[in-house]
Amino acid sequence: MEDQTKNNQADEQISDEQLADVSGGNSLHKTRLDHLDNQSKSVKDIQETRLDHLDNQSK
Repeated sequence: MEDQTKNNQADEQISDEQLADVSGGNSLHKTRLDHLDNQSKSVKDIQETRLDHLDNQSK
């Protein structure tokens, strides 16, 4: 019975690399980060455009 408990614990302890291989985690995580990065760049671009417009109005 003790051996079975040890085997269950070993099965539950999956390394990050194994988890990424199984679930495609690295590619999915990278895709999500790229999407968030693009969103933040878009927000910065919109803010810059608005500020430029306000600057032009005040001139």
